[in-house]
Amino acid sequence: MTPTAPGASPTSGAVARPWVQVRTTPFGSALRRWRLTRGLSQLELSVAAETTSRHLSFLETGRSRPSRDMVGRLAEALGLPLRERNGLFLSAGLAAVYPESALDGEDLASFRVVVDRMLERQEPYPAYAVDGHWNIVRMNAAAARFLAGSDERNVVRLTYAGVWRDLIDNWDDVAWPAIRRLQAEAARYPQDMELAALVDLAVEAAGPAPREPADASPRVLCPRFRIGDDVVRTISVVAQFGAPVDVTLDELRIELIHPADEDAERFFTQGQTR
Repeated sequence: MTPTAPGASPTSGAVARPWVQVRTTPFGSALRRWRLTRGLSQLELSVAAETTSRHLSFLETGRSRPSRDMVGRLAEALGLPLRERNGLFLSAGLAAVYPESALDGEDLASFRVVVDRMLERQEPYPAYAVDGHWNIVRMNAAAARFLAGSDERNVVRLTYAGVWRDLIDNWDDVAWPAIRRLQAEAARYPQDMELAALVDLAVEAAGPAPREPADASPRVLCPRFRIGDDVVRTISVVAQFGAPVDVTLDELRIELIHPADEDAERFFTQGQTR
């Protein structure tokens, strides 16, 4: 009897192919993670990105390398914010596309003028601009008065672990709806540990989530502040730049606080603080 050669089939004599484990690339791993995060099948994403599901599969497994155009189309189809789009380009070994300029730098000087003009014209009502981690990066004089006595400049920490926590009279109405919006924001940046930490801080501080229908959140969060003998009812409006191509501008939000009734109007126009 002729011995069977190593790796050969004892019946056919053909050489058996060993199991080959495909090692995906950083881009392939990132693409698959984002696709699953968005709840999309390969077919759905390929249609949205105007490619084939076979090519998408090859990209995820590392069998194909994406072009710059393909990365851009996939990022658009996935609805990625600019910071995450840059990350996707970098994972493919390509240069980042979108700049990230300092708000105080020369490149954003004209945009900074617009922000400052909005903040100034909001007087005597508070207004401030926050970055992607909810840090206040610019504010008007009314907001500074409203923050008098506190060195904290992060809106999440102010609300859930700072001076605003004890001032918010309708805490049960705003705490968890605000957390759900914060969680939705964090879902846009799943690798951002600083944003995840802010979510954890808010959840721990807020206590058990109320049992309520998914659509029970208010249309607009309207914090009601109890300051001394005054109850200051407010309405918040958020402004953002349209279709920005800079990471800093993409993440910048301007929070405009308006009085919700005549008592709040008097409180702000008389220049009172806490």
